[in-house]
Amino acid sequence: MYKMKSDINFSLTHEMLENAENERIHTSYAQEKAILECVSNGDIHALENTYYSLPTTVYGKMTSSNSKLKLLFYASIANTTLVTRYAIEGGLNEETAFSLSDVYIRKMEQCTDVDALMKLNEQMAIEFTLRVAEAKKTPKNYYSPAISRVIDYIYHGKNKTLTLNQLASLVNLTPKYLSALFHKETGQTLTVFIHKVLIEKAQNLLAHSDYSLGEISTYLNFSSQSYFISIFKRYTGITPGQYRKMHRQISW
Repeated sequence: MYKMKSDINFSLTHEMLENAENERIHTSYAQEKAILECVSNGDIHALENTYYSLPTTVYGKMTSSNSKLKLLFYASIANTTLVTRYAIEGGLNEETAFSLSDVYIRKMEQCTDVDALMKLNEQMAIEFTLRVAEAKKTPKNYYSPAISRVIDYIYHGKNKTLTLNQLASLVNLTPKYLSALFHKETGQTLTVFIHKVLIEKAQNLLAHSDYSLGEISTYLNFSSQSYFISIFKRYTGITPGQYRKMHRQISW
């Protein structure tokens, strides 16, 4: 029979007394739940309103800035983990969600002051919520099993050249029928959909890595860097270099 460890009980009692003595305030469960539900629902306005209602400080009389930063970092990791799971429940692609989580955790590790880390926490939740809202615009439940599998393969498959014949073979359909069915259910051609997925991946790499345009082009299996730039500009209206420059100007 398992028993609670006495040393953990002692540490727990000590922690609770210290929190009370130093007036450290934890965000309530109800407030955390409200934030997570906003993420899952893709409701950015409700999320912003919820953040406005949170206490402005949670560290009370704690004097050491290093202690504050360390505690907030631990809380940030837990918060990011929960937000990621709720975003997936809300419809965000798993690969995108977990990769975005990794990006923010690395940024959190680089924070050197409490205010910047708190701001990054809020930005993290906002970005996940916006991405969930975008994902909800195309409900996956409306797709047939064959189209759902093709879409999943395009998102999760290795970054190799995808052909109509290859995708048709994947779901045991003729290329002509798959092409017509995909357009009927999604409102766009397979080529356009694949391009959009590749551009989304490119945007993440441009924003969150130092890979060169040539390296990104090769990684995403474009035939050439010039073709990559051409496709990127066709769908975004700007070049990859301009996109990276605009994103790097954002202050965290």
